[in-house]
Amino acid sequence: MLQNIVFQDNIYQLVRSIDTLREGLMLDLSPDYFFEKTVDDILFFDSAIQKIHRQLTENQRIAGYLSIMQNLHSCDRRYLQLLDTVMSGKISMSDRFPPLVPKLGAVRETHRELARGMAEGIAKTDQGGDSDDIVSRNELSELLNF
Repeated sequence: MLQNIVFQDNIYQLVRSIDTLREGLMLDLSPDYFFEKTVDDILFFDSAIQKIHRQLTENQRIAGYLSIMQNLHSCDRRYLQLLDTVMSGKISMSDRFPPLVPKLGAVRETHRELARGMAEGIAKTDQGGDSDDIVSRNELSELLNF
């Protein structure tokens, strides 16, 4: 249970941080203040998402695995949106990113593949169902809609 909470908390924080950075890039920020921090954050998100994914795939029997993986997939999709925003050239610091485009392009491709793999894994896991579930998803929905 603790591992489940930690995964969910970490993913939640990543999502909030990704969203905050993406929203911040819509502002007219000074590259002198924010460029290095932005790059550091982008690379941190890459590393953290991959690390959480690796830990999850090594522990597929963790309670709530499917839900955690769905949340990580959503997080990765948001990260891809952030990368697309940065690489679009439509942000205030876009003139500073050209030297990083090859690296960011490789990171984006890695996360596209990761997202594709997660989506396939989620679909397989969701179809197979979890024999440890006591209450099915439909039963839970009915119970919660009282």
